[in-house]
Amino acid sequence: MTFDFLYEMVRPSDLFRIMLRPIRPRKVTEEIIFQIKELIAQGALKPGDRLPPERDMAQKLRVSRPTLREAIYALEQMGLVESIQGDGTYVKDVGEQSLKDPLCSIIRESNKRIVELAEFRTAIETWAVGIAAERIQAGDIRMLKEILEEMEDGLKKGKPIHQLDAEFHLTIARATHNGIYFHVANTIFYLFAEVTRLSHEQIFTTKADQLNLLKEHKDIFEAINRGDVKGARRLMKQHLSKTERWFKRNEVIWNAQREEVQK
Repeated sequence: MTFDFLYEMVRPSDLFRIMLRPIRPRKVTEEIIFQIKELIAQGALKPGDRLPPERDMAQKLRVSRPTLREAIYALEQMGLVESIQGDGTYVKDVGEQSLKDPLCSIIRESNKRIVELAEFRTAIETWAVGIAAERIQAGDIRMLKEILEEMEDGLKKGKPIHQLDAEFHLTIARATHNGIYFHVANTIFYLFAEVTRLSHEQIFTTKADQLNLLKEHKDIFEAINRGDVKGARRLMKQHLSKTERWFKRNEVIWNAQREEVQK
């Protein structure tokens, strides 16, 4: 039976009654959950951030405190926030939780998987930095500048900067304003940070190496800041390809060392 035939058999008013379903208004608690999840997805609420006091949130949302508590409880069950008695409610680190995932364990315990992670990182971040160059906002620029200043200060004081290096890349992920990509990056942030730590310990070992690494980060930032998509991608690929090539060269050595230990 075609649609035209059905239309001839049924009056339009009856047809629409058949096809259309009532719109169900979103419950207040669902709206609260939606808003908070969106803030987390956008990176506006980051892991470790404390939610405003219950009274303030209820007033801002114009809802009752019991309704707000119901929404917060639901977010806790989803694993997105954690309420600490007498302290407050905090955004949980979904990335840290993901390390318990079997895939993360496989990656960390396999030399081949580490090499594949470095390869994946080069590809995905080269794409992402171009998006960031198109969409970056004033707040993102300010955060990247602060990280670069801390990196420079850390080098002057002889402090390790691998964590700041990793945060620089995660901030670029946030600057894409692509919620899905940011959460993918945040989920495997600790694995990326491990690759970064190893690269600082094994590749960029001298002061000259570290200063050159800082310059690479500054160059990437400048390309993003001026909206140079192609330039940002070229610089990011050059920057990450060094680490990727090093891991690929050393995979053979690592495997040989592991086989020797197992004998």
